[in-house]
Amino acid sequence: MGNITVRNLSDDVHRRVRFVAAERGISVEEAARQLLDEASRPAEKVGDAIVEYVQSLDAFLPDIERSDDTAEPADFR
Repeated sequence: MGNITVRNLSDDVHRRVRFVAAERGISVEEAARQLLDEASRPAEKVGDAIVEYVQSLDAFLPDIERSDDTAEPADFR
């Protein structure tokens, strides 16, 4: 697991992280980890948006298991 040190954090940011920690009943360190995790995730996967749109049309969509495998880049040589 990686480590990170954040220096020169503004008082305002530190106050907000402390507020989130208190609100969630966790440590400031855990709150910082959670906030970084939440901020670094994509808001929505394109595939999920497409599925939601197709389902809103009441169209038939076969139930296909999603793969989390990473696709290999194409080699055009």
